[in-house]
Amino acid sequence: MQRRNSVVTIFALSMLTSILHTQSAISPRVLSLSAYAPSVRDVRGFTINSAGLVYVRDWDFQAVTYRSLHSSTNGLVFHGFSLAKRFLEQHAVAVQYAPGTVLEFSYPPQIIGNNLGSDETTVLYDEPASLAYAFLPVNQFSVGLSGSLQREIVKEQVIRTGTEKLFEEDVHRGQTWHLDLGMLWSKSEDLSFSLVGRDLFQIAGSELPEEYDTLRLSAHRALEAGASYRILPRLAGNISISSRWIGGIGLEWSPIKSLSLAAGVYYDRNQSPSFAAFSAGVGWSYDVFEIEASFLRFVNQNNRGGQIPARGFNPSSIRNISLNPYTTDRLSVGLKVIFGNVRESLVRIESATMLGGIYPSSYEAFAYKPIGTVRVKNISSKPVQAKASFFIDRFMDAPTESQPVYLSPGEEKEISLNAVFNETVRRVPSSLVREGNVYVNATPAEDYDDRMQTKVLIYGKNAWDGDVLSLRYFITPDDPIVLRYSRDVLLEQSSAIMENEVENLYRAKVLFDTFSGKLVYVGDPRQSTDFVQYPSETLSSRSGDCDDMTVAFSSLLSSIGMSTALVDVVPPDHPERSHIYLLFDTGIDPKYGELVSTNPKRYVVRRNPHGNETIWIPVETTVIMKGFEEAWTKGAQEYFDDVEIGLGLVKGWVKIVDVN
Repeated sequence: MQRRNSVVTIFALSMLTSILHTQSAISPRVLSLSAYAPSVRDVRGFTINSAGLVYVRDWDFQAVTYRSLHSSTNGLVFHGFSLAKRFLEQHAVAVQYAPGTVLEFSYPPQIIGNNLGSDETTVLYDEPASLAYAFLPVNQFSVGLSGSLQREIVKEQVIRTGTEKLFEEDVHRGQTWHLDLGMLWSKSEDLSFSLVGRDLFQIAGSELPEEYDTLRLSAHRALEAGASYRILPRLAGNISISSRWIGGIGLEWSPIKSLSLAAGVYYDRNQSPSFAAFSAGVGWSYDVFEIEASFLRFVNQNNRGGQIPARGFNPSSIRNISLNPYTTDRLSVGLKVIFGNVRESLVRIESATMLGGIYPSSYEAFAYKPIGTVRVKNISSKPVQAKASFFIDRFMDAPTESQPVYLSPGEEKEISLNAVFNETVRRVPSSLVREGNVYVNATPAEDYDDRMQTKVLIYGKNAWDGDVLSLRYFITPDDPIVLRYSRDVLLEQSSAIMENEVENLYRAKVLFDTFSGKLVYVGDPRQSTDFVQYPSETLSSRSGDCDDMTVAFSSLLSSIGMSTALVDVVPPDHPERSHIYLLFDTGIDPKYGELVSTNPKRYVVRRNPHGNETIWIPVETTVIMKGFEEAWTKGAQEYFDDVEIGLGLVKGWVKIVDVN
């Protein structure tokens, strides 16, 4: 213990300390731009802000070397490599090995006498490894967690002189993981913001003995905010500042697509002058390769020349092993390579819009009518044909692809999205929101160029959008319950039906009277006009409202081969009186109209689905409890008032929609 204390004393009183500085294995582009946190989009600088890793294309690799301009070390020194991988679209990980991230201080031997030895002490700080994980929880916003291993190593070497030399060495180690939390918000293509909590947590692996407390590195918690803005199409600016008043300002200019020039200024209020360093860099890219170089120059050269007085050394001033009051000027060179899925994107998604929710009753219609639109932009230098695909997990078996559209370079267009749903969507009991995936690709690309998620509202299976065209999707004549019901009813009356001159009309009357005798007309079960029961539910519950009864009776008639149509009435002066009733086809030629009724106002002559003019009977299901004759009479009166007198069909406030 006494000898160790003497070493610390020698450390404190020594007149000269030789020093070797290296930098972290980060991109020269990071050094040249200074305020890089809001611009992280790949493996470069992920230790600055790990949240940017989610924008790695697939695999990213970088190796960096440097030369310190005021060190006794000659030549280039390899100081590390970084590797990043994106997976599952929204996740990314990275690792950095940096054997060159080192600060080493050597204290010269103390000559005490001819036969007495001398003590030499070396203090080494390094950051050999870093890890990071990033996640994109929502579009344009990502978070990341990174950790760097910092080590403190003290070596004492005792040299004895005399008849023989004897070397003794004691090594003491301390190591700690320092964790940062980063966030990145890409508000638009031209503007992004970063927020990083530096050194928020520490995980200690081992510590130096107490007698070396003065040599330990301290935790320096700080909150850093940054922003990046594209001032002109080829000129971008960055700025950052931390709660410890450390930051930077940088500009990057791309005179041509493959060439970039950058310059930055480092600010540190704790140093003199506050604008502590200047940087400049150049980058050149070709295909999947990028070569870059940077130069870093400090304004105040005190303690940066390779040797410093021991009394000028203060470990607590080292907030970053890479950049600190003892870092020397340096020249850095790096190589970055991307591999894996390295195809250049041709188009980009600008926005995606859903046109409304999905009503399970009419889910089949979305195979033909748009469910939404996506706006895409050609970001390549050549014309392309772009396609969009839409997919919702569980409710679709595969993505549904749109027709291709032609895009000139830089052009934007909207592409309609369609969706082929499976039967699962019909079993949604209540409304829910799911993620809809929108993909775009362009020839000659084989994979999608961009992807976006958008919220999709899927209504419950009984929800109805109020459109009469959608109501027909609730009519299910092939439902086994409907088929069994109509078959059983008609079998009981088969003799009477066969003897009747107007067989279809009589079959409809029998079905209606039997149907109405077992049902109760009530208001909407959900107290809402957008809830419709399927026929099987109406038959099971024996109750329903106007829409439910209309749908159920239409299904029963359709199940025995009779054509039906829905009459939608929306009076322009009284929209609150809107209602729907039914027409069904008797199949009788108009010249035999007297067999149906001597009053021609009680029936409608119109073309059936086969193109033949036949007699149709209007039925108002709201009076179902009063029987077929009353429902027919009221339906005929309504049709005469709305269509014949009010000219509803001509004026457009009455619609007739054929069901089959």
